[in-house]
Amino acid sequence: MEANLPVSTPERGGRREADVVGGKISDDTLVIKHVETGTLAGGKGSITSIEKKFSLTVAQPVTEYFKQRLSFTSDRVAYQKIYVASYWTAPTVEGLKRLGVLVVTLPDFICGWVLPTISRWKGKPPHRPRTSGKHITLPETYWLLQLVDYLNTRDLLTCPPRCDIGSPNVRSVESCDCA
Repeated sequence: MEANLPVSTPERGGRREADVVGGKISDDTLVIKHVETGTLAGGKGSITSIEKKFSLTVAQPVTEYFKQRLSFTSDRVAYQKIYVASYWTAPTVEGLKRLGVLVVTLPDFICGWVLPTISRWKGKPPHRPRTSGKHITLPETYWLLQLVDYLNTRDLLTCPPRCDIGSPNVRSVESCDCA
C-alpha cells in the first residue's frame, strides 16, 4: 500500500498523486485498489475532476509501479476505482457509477470497512502487539486508526445504518440517513 504515490506532472506544473493505492497478486491477476477521497458537491465539475484522478495517465503509472514492485509480468490486471465521499449528491454518485467508480460514504467506510479490519487485526495480530489481554492496541505508527479504535471501544463512535450506495438495501442517496 502506498499513500500519495506520485503519478504524473501536469503541463502547468505541480504533481499529481494517487491518494491511496494498494496492490496484490490473486489468481494470477494483479489486483489494484485505487482510493481517492473528498466531497462530491460540485456536480459535473466533481465528476470531471474525479475522472481525471482515475484517468489512464494516472492508472498506467500506478499499474507499472505495482508490476515492478511485485515482479508481475502478466497483463492480467484488475484496477478498482474507489471514491470515499464525506459529502455527496445523488446525480454525482450516479455519474461516477457510470464511469466504473465505486462510491463509498465516509460513515460506511469507517463502520463497514475500517472497524471490521481493526477487529480482524486485533483478533490475529501479525506480530506481537505492545499490549495483551482485552486491550490490544494497534502499532504506534497507525495513530489515526488508534484514534478511531479508541472512539469505538469507548462507545464514542456511533455507526449509522449502512450507507453503501451500491447495495440493494439503499435505493438512492436520499434514502440513506448518512448524507
